[in-house]
Amino acid sequence: MMKALSTLPTVSNTKSLLMAGICGTALMLACSPVQAQTALAGQEATPDNIPQAVAANGLPATNRPSGSDANVSDIVVTGTLLRGVAPTGTNVSALTSADVVASGATSANQILARVPQVTSAFNTVPTLVNGGPGSAVVRPNLRNLPAVGGSTTLVLIDGHRAVNAGILQTSPDPDVVPPALLERVDIVPDGGSSIYGSDAVGGVINFVTKSRFNGIETNARYGFADNYYTVDANITAGKDWGLGSIYAAYAFSKNDAIFGRDRDYYTQVSPSGGFCPPGTVSVARGAATTTYALPNRVAGTSTNCNPYANASIFPAVERHSFFVGMTQQLSDAVRFEVKAFYTRRDTIGATDLTSTGFPSYGQTVTITPSNPFYVPISPDPGSQSVSFSYAGYLDNKQRNRLDEWGLTPSITVELGGGWQLRALGNYGRSVIDASAPSINAAAQATAIAATTTATALNPYDLSATNPAVLRSIQAVDYGRAKQELINARLILDGALFHIGGGDVRLAAGVEYIEETFAGAYGIIPVGRQDLAPRGSASRRVKSVFGELAIPIVGSGNAFGGVEALTLSASARYDSYSDFGDTFNPKFGATYKPVSWITIRGNYGTSFNAPSLADSAGAPDSRVQILPVSPFRESTSPFIPDFLRPTLILAGGNPDLKPQKATTWSVGGDVRPTFAKGLTLSATYYNIRLKDEIGLAPFYAPAAIFQPAYANFYKLNPTLAQAQAAAGTLPLDGAASLASLYGGPLGGPYVLFDARRNNLGELRQSGIDFNASYNLPTSFGSVFASAGGTYTIKREVAPIKGQAFINDLQNPGSSRFSLLASVGTKVGGLTATATLSHSAGYNLSSPLISAAFGTQTKVGAFNPVDLFFAYDVAGEGVFKDLSFTLNINNIANEDPPFYNLGTGTTNGTTLGRLVQFGVRKKF
Repeated sequence: MMKALSTLPTVSNTKSLLMAGICGTALMLACSPVQAQTALAGQEATPDNIPQAVAANGLPATNRPSGSDANVSDIVVTGTLLRGVAPTGTNVSALTSADVVASGATSANQILARVPQVTSAFNTVPTLVNGGPGSAVVRPNLRNLPAVGGSTTLVLIDGHRAVNAGILQTSPDPDVVPPALLERVDIVPDGGSSIYGSDAVGGVINFVTKSRFNGIETNARYGFADNYYTVDANITAGKDWGLGSIYAAYAFSKNDAIFGRDRDYYTQVSPSGGFCPPGTVSVARGAATTTYALPNRVAGTSTNCNPYANASIFPAVERHSFFVGMTQQLSDAVRFEVKAFYTRRDTIGATDLTSTGFPSYGQTVTITPSNPFYVPISPDPGSQSVSFSYAGYLDNKQRNRLDEWGLTPSITVELGGGWQLRALGNYGRSVIDASAPSINAAAQATAIAATTTATALNPYDLSATNPAVLRSIQAVDYGRAKQELINARLILDGALFHIGGGDVRLAAGVEYIEETFAGAYGIIPVGRQDLAPRGSASRRVKSVFGELAIPIVGSGNAFGGVEALTLSASARYDSYSDFGDTFNPKFGATYKPVSWITIRGNYGTSFNAPSLADSAGAPDSRVQILPVSPFRESTSPFIPDFLRPTLILAGGNPDLKPQKATTWSVGGDVRPTFAKGLTLSATYYNIRLKDEIGLAPFYAPAAIFQPAYANFYKLNPTLAQAQAAAGTLPLDGAASLASLYGGPLGGPYVLFDARRNNLGELRQSGIDFNASYNLPTSFGSVFASAGGTYTIKREVAPIKGQAFINDLQNPGSSRFSLLASVGTKVGGLTATATLSHSAGYNLSSPLISAAFGTQTKVGAFNPVDLFFAYDVAGEGVFKDLSFTLNINNIANEDPPFYNLGTGTTNGTTLGRLVQFGVRKKF
């Protein structure tokens, strides 16, 4: 099951040299003679041989598939550079391929919904939100840490970095790895920058794919819920000849969309405001305003509907993935391995064009008798406001296409004396194209002001409008980004010398990373992608790192009360071409007073570098110019300040610095010899995050106009100050800054810096826990497990230097998450029931609406899933044949109601989902 994870080499810092090295390695493979040997470095290892730190998920060993390409002495567990040992002082958990099958997941992100520490996914169906091209990837998040600029959770594939994907927010997208190709998923919920560098603040998630395969295996599943279906299939074919193996796999998955009208829990909290077709007319007569619902225009009426009925809760997704892998023993001392993949994922969602949330599609225009479609309402003041939507006339689809591929060759060389050299090169490329509906506000204003029926917009009845006018109003919220990664790493590890507790082991290495980003983003006319603003940037990172493990006490010198004691130290120095250098150490200790009790702890620093799309390369960087100033300081007079423009610096920030964190944890594991099969563990963690990347609250005048935010706004900026702040940024809303000055009311009232900035601090602590028991019986086994996380404290200071405030009662994730399972294995039948619990929480400020009254608490969410698997015992067509049945959310429980907007904040669900599966190996 286990594979060496941290195996990366050094290569040149250009793509051409890297590819030349890959080709040269392949040529060496083709030409080198393969020598016979008696002991291969690729012998099989079973889960029972894996360090227990990665085999603590609660499932019995009989449910874990065996098969690996490494001896236990060659295993490199996620979270360490050293072979054959678990990370000192750190808790590592794993989901096996059996867990993946039992989850019913059709994507890698859905697998993470079974991990309570993954706060972005647990008890949910992770999906792209209806936020346009800015939300182009689903970003995993351990510990619910801030992740505005870059990611605070490091995602690895087979122990190495993956290329980023996305447009405005970028990170590796786990969904490029089909669940059927996974051996396991390792989760390290501790800081890991001393080993891996950037992003490993909340922890590390490592997706480990198959390495060796022999034969042909096919599997397929079909699932259905109310107004929903899903299908996925995989075929893998390979040959294992002892000294090597080669395989190729194809995976396919598809599901249709679920809309707001399909689920009761997607509840409309507030009325639509009269935007629902055909619309509502408002007439102001003095201080009074009267509404008239179209088409009948009865006084005091307005149109109403569910403005989220036609919005997709979960989009339709289709994914095609190809994986190939090869490993070959070139000699007694040299092993070569290469993996490559290509994934295409098409996502189609929808927005409801009657909605008035974010983004808003409901429109209100002022119409006068100059418009040829104007209809007076007596007594008529000479103008009307008409609220309407383009539902049924403009495209409401949100489209997202991801193409990604990667190539990863590696060489492992046994140097003698227990020393090993591991080298890996990695090239990846991702391209995302995304679009969502939008409105060309300028074209709409022109059409409202037009005076002929051929050129005017009829807001009372859009069907009476010239189709060419409607087409001119339609716009596209468009984004595209291409990213590339060149990664090379070289690691040397082995035993320095022997002391009483065992071998003192050292691992040291160097790494080179080169990233490039080129993106475009903006609201453009249909078909005019060339008009979208663009941004690009590149980054080079050179790193050196090392790890030392010192077994003070071991089996050779144990004494009463000290069965084992190991100390470790690791450190990494990273030199970034764009923002400078960073050094991150980590120290760990593992102590065993007796053989069945382990006490562990670690302390270190971590960081995450801002992504290129958040810094110099952000394609959404601009000066947004509002014609009036709705944001006013408390002493500002309404007139004239309201009528003066507002300047907003938006988008990326080339001066961003990394977020930095101090992390530590202490915990213990109990595996009593008198209760074989029982495992108990608990870990206390503590995180302090500084220089948090976020946005100043320019949209909240009560917050922004205070001394703490003085560096982020400027009242009454001069032209010189505005030009200095804008620099070369494009202007959105005016031809020039100079044109905003010289009028009778003066220049702009305020200049806001609403770019991504290093702002505040966060302090968080909590407890992770796990208990599992596997009891062999005369008929098979009975097993149970319960694991989760509890947040003790979460405090934030919005700006560095401000007082910390309690963040636990703000709307957000539950502070307590639990996953509990019980099951049995009887012959070839396995049955499991799993409870996923997200605790409810109080709201610091009651939410009140006319429709639903007062709400002071969000409830708990407790879906229960059932899983059945049957392995057919037989020969011929029945050999290696198995069937599965998943019933997720068997009670069809709705997530808890939340009286703000739509949907919920404490879980989501597809409803009761039934999946049938079949697997056959030849």
